[in-house]
Amino acid sequence: MKRRTHQRAGVPTVTKDPNTGEVHLRHRAYKVGDDLYYNGKLVASKNAAE
Repeated sequence: MKRRTHQRAGVPTVTKDPNTGEVHLRHRAYKVGDDLYYNGKLVASKNAAE
């Protein structure tokens, strides 16, 4: 038989990017418009791909 646990997931940590002002989950890539950012740096842009 499995016992019920009293542990639960905590609140995820969010960060505000100083360059874009976007609020996002830490250690995750995030989109601002058509641009993809990670760690405060532009990783991919739809305009650069064209």
